[in-house]
Amino acid sequence: MSKKLSFAVQSYIREHAREVVDLICTISSIPSPTGRTEKKAAWVLQYLKNLGIQNAYIDEVGNVIYPHELSKTEKFPLYNAHIDTVFNQLDTITPRIDGNILAAPSCGDNSASVAGLLFLIKMIRDLHITLPAGILFAFNVGEEGLGNLSGIRHIMTQWKDRLSEVVAVDCSFDTAVNLAVGSRRYAVTIDAEGGHSWMHFGNDNAIAIASSIISRLYGMTVPKQPRTTYNVGTISGGTTVNSIAANATFTLDLRSESMDELEKLDAAVKKIIRNATTDKIHITQQLLGERPCSNGILKSELYDRYEAVRKAQGLPTVWQSGSTDANIPLHLGIPGISFGICRSHGEHTIHETLEIDTIAPGLQQMADFMFFSII
Repeated sequence: MSKKLSFAVQSYIREHAREVVDLICTISSIPSPTGRTEKKAAWVLQYLKNLGIQNAYIDEVGNVIYPHELSKTEKFPLYNAHIDTVFNQLDTITPRIDGNILAAPSCGDNSASVAGLLFLIKMIRDLHITLPAGILFAFNVGEEGLGNLSGIRHIMTQWKDRLSEVVAVDCSFDTAVNLAVGSRRYAVTIDAEGGHSWMHFGNDNAIAIASSIISRLYGMTVPKQPRTTYNVGTISGGTTVNSIAANATFTLDLRSESMDELEKLDAAVKKIIRNATTDKIHITQQLLGERPCSNGILKSELYDRYEAVRKAQGLPTVWQSGSTDANIPLHLGIPGISFGICRSHGEHTIHETLEIDTIAPGLQQMADFMFFSII
């Protein structure tokens, strides 16, 4: 980045960073659980329209797309921030500020990232910054939970052949994801004989069978490297206290940094379920979602650039694996990375917070990374 542009960007961030706090509060206050993001998408689109941007639009699956001065010949980067959240039972969200702490469900994951990208778009326009190949900006749906990365999947089907790299703006600015964690999520349903708790005592109980399967699952051994995990997240079943449960369902999350280990884990789970099945006990395993692994860490200038930005700021580079929108491009062999705008805590809880004084440095890091190639 030229010294003149660098100074202009630093000054702009220093003078306007507080606007991002207001944006985060506004964005956080719009409930947008996965599958119900229409209001937030409409707000983002209107914000862009208010900047004078006429070519932004909402695509077929609900992503807000803004093609910014895209090259007709060169490949260009995608910068995206997901607008969906995990909070599907909150109808009202009121952000609070106490000193240096901003508190609101989704403030860090991922309202700060959405606000940060909107801020950078406004800065590019206000400072008349010209980017060699342009940037494709996206505010996408379907990143959390059972969204199954539906938003970024759709974007990749439309744009993958024209993309040079993907930057998934998400969560912390202290660490960066360069290795995709793959996952498979299942709903396991047990149908058993059931009956009256007194008259039919001894009949198969679906809840007891589910408990036995779960106990066996938690006896599985998985490697620490490559990191591999499993989790039973929910369980339900039965009808009344005096009925032998005829039905029970639990959900299962399997993850690994390695596709081979994920396949081994998946096979072990299927074997446990198969062994619990009898003529009277029927068990179905429904795939709820699947996220692909990356095939190891790609060698890319993208990662050298991130390390250079961190080094210039006197900061160490901390790489980690994770499950983000970057999973899809990484699986396709397109360089991808994920890092955020600020330092946040308690993500995915109603006690989520972020440190306000990390927003300006986070914006500066993202700007330095975005404009790195401008001489």
